[in-house]
Amino acid sequence: MKCAGPTQGKIINLINVDVERIGDFCWYIHGVWLLPVQVILALIILYINLGYTPSIAAFGVTILVMVCNTPLANRQESLHSKIMEAKDSRIKMTSETMKNIRILKLHSWETSFLQKLLQLRETERGWLQKYLYTCSAVATLFWTSPTLVSVVTFGACILVKTELTAATVLSALATFRILQEPIYNLPELISMIIQTKVSVDRIQEFIKEEDQNQFINRHTSKNSSAAIEINPGEYAWETQDQTHKKPTIQITRKLVIEKGQKVAVCGSVGSGKSSLLCCILGEIPLVSGVVTKVYGTRSYVPQSPWIQSGTVRENILFGKQMNREFYEEVLDGCALQQDINMWGDGDLNLVEERGINLSGGQKQRVQLARAVYNDSDIYFLDDPFSAVDAHTGTHLFKVISAND
Repeated sequence: MKCAGPTQGKIINLINVDVERIGDFCWYIHGVWLLPVQVILALIILYINLGYTPSIAAFGVTILVMVCNTPLANRQESLHSKIMEAKDSRIKMTSETMKNIRILKLHSWETSFLQKLLQLRETERGWLQKYLYTCSAVATLFWTSPTLVSVVTFGACILVKTELTAATVLSALATFRILQEPIYNLPELISMIIQTKVSVDRIQEFIKEEDQNQFINRHTSKNSSAAIEINPGEYAWETQDQTHKKPTIQITRKLVIEKGQKVAVCGSVGSGKSSLLCCILGEIPLVSGVVTKVYGTRSYVPQSPWIQSGTVRENILFGKQMNREFYEEVLDGCALQQDINMWGDGDLNLVEERGINLSGGQKQRVQLARAVYNDSDIYFLDDPFSAVDAHTGTHLFKVISAND
């Protein structure tokens, strides 16, 4: 099965490994045409010095070595793909572990997650070991090939009784030395070409990933009285082989939400409330049915706060121009004014990575203020009161209920 989108580990590898490898290939790109030219010129010199049969023998051995390398090169490509897949899984697991290290320590799960990481590393090491063994076989083949070419060439000279003078032998040995360089460099060039091809294929696959925006139709028409049209359909994170897989969420009837309406979705834990919002937002691929239609601009407040590094003001404005009057109204409405007054730098207080120096309620209210300041037509709020206290939650509820 294919996941609906690339994992975090894969994206990190694409940026840090694959892109860099393609850049490194520029150092080897001239070897693609230079090595064949060197081999051809060396064979022409052998033909002039030793005659037709010895040069054909040398050419035949060179071709034989290259043919023997074909299955090894194919195996290299296959193993390198496996290495990158294993590396994607390991980096994804490591990133998620470090991101949630506080939860792991609170539950004393460090040992179990360490074992999972070691298992992923062992899998990657196994593929890497096989890859290096294959590289050793390729290197052995090409390091012995110059000697093999010399033996076969001079053996052919003896069989056809070609006169071997000191000048002819020394000239042939010098030619073999010239021929050694491309043969020695060929394993590294082949390895680099294979790695670059794998990286290009991975980037191409990433670029061709299904655009999730196709699962939702956005309309800017002001004539429609509807804000959202939710149509019957089935949605699933995994988009392939749905015959034997239960969809993540199934919508059985059409629902139209008019402009100005406030709609609350209630249900038990794990009943699919967040998944329904993801369907409307176009985050979950549509398996069957009709896509959801959304009219106007949207703002989304997720259940887990998303905070970027920077100041509180930058997190709220999020690139938009400052409107001081509206900005102050947003701060009052989201109950942030008291917190800002407590901070020494006010709304210019620096927020560390993922808002680690803010409380859960502060992070929730900052991202809520960001959505409100965006002044969108439609707001999607996924449990916005989950991390705030009762008093603040009551204030936010009254503000949301009082404003259309």
